[in-house]
Amino acid sequence: MDLPHIPDRMAAYPIGAAQILADKVAQDMMVFVKRHVFTAMTLEPNLNWRDVFVLSQILRYPEGLTPAEISGNTRLDPATVLRADEKLQKARYIVILEQAFDARSNLIQITPAGASFLEELFQTYLLKQEQVYENFLPRLEKQDIRNIFETCLDIQEHAEQLASLSATGKIRRQNRTGYSRAALQESFDNFQKFPEFILQVYCRRISNDYMKFLKIHAMSKMSEKPLRKSRELLTLMTLEYMEHDATAMDVAKLMRFDPATTSRAVSILTSAGCIKPLSGYAADDRKKPLSLSEKGMRSVAEYKTLMLKAYEKASDRLNLQRPKTVTVNQLGILYFLGNRTKVFASIKPGKLV
Repeated sequence: MDLPHIPDRMAAYPIGAAQILADKVAQDMMVFVKRHVFTAMTLEPNLNWRDVFVLSQILRYPEGLTPAEISGNTRLDPATVLRADEKLQKARYIVILEQAFDARSNLIQITPAGASFLEELFQTYLLKQEQVYENFLPRLEKQDIRNIFETCLDIQEHAEQLASLSATGKIRRQNRTGYSRAALQESFDNFQKFPEFILQVYCRRISNDYMKFLKIHAMSKMSEKPLRKSRELLTLMTLEYMEHDATAMDVAKLMRFDPATTSRAVSILTSAGCIKPLSGYAADDRKKPLSLSEKGMRSVAEYKTLMLKAYEKASDRLNLQRPKTVTVNQLGILYFLGNRTKVFASIKPGKLV
């Protein structure tokens, strides 16, 4: 397995880079499942991706999970979990065992109908995955799959530790990665059958935990209020990273953002004076080249400094120092995985038969 080269300018900001790379993997596989798996199922899902993600977590615990445990395992906020539970209950895929005195202790269990739905989903996914391997991608070797799994769990643990650090410096440590490692050892023979699907779960946790850390310890400290939101800040950082006059469509494609989301971010950044569309080009604003202003460049430099300071301080507090070679290898694994999932996401409807 040959890993791609990681540029120094990416390795210099490992947390930001890992968050973006992991998020791409999660988004790519979500696109693939929605486009090719949901549409091929005989059972009408009528569920969104997050609903299915929640249901798949409940499946792993026959004795049931509390809403807080589901939120912790999926990294979804409690309100999102509540909405998913309501839809799953309405579909009769779960039952909620209510506790009389504390709703937070309600146990949520999967039903036979919910298990049947997931069984069809997994079987349909395996069929579509086989078509991808036959026509678009080489299969991974068993040892490579294990190495990627273990590396991603190392990254997940690192991200989980950083996310445990509150704004005041208190540590609210939870070792959910330990459960993931145990599940991998117990179920590797099954997991290796659909590696990209399992890895997107790890990557979603990695992305969410690193983002939680960055929001609390770096983004919230930006001097410009519009840049304290991840959408706008990541759009600005992407434009700087691309090193040419990129368009909103270029950003959306690279970051796997929704085009409308990117357009809103560009509008806000333009109003804030951080970027300026170049005149005399396409009438469609999404296709106009964008250039960073001096203010935009100062904001990029400010965020890079805040990221480094936050990471250095947290690493000292949590004793997370790592050799650069480890960081580069982990980024290489995420980049390699992203190159594979990009192929999954790029397959248009009707191209898998």
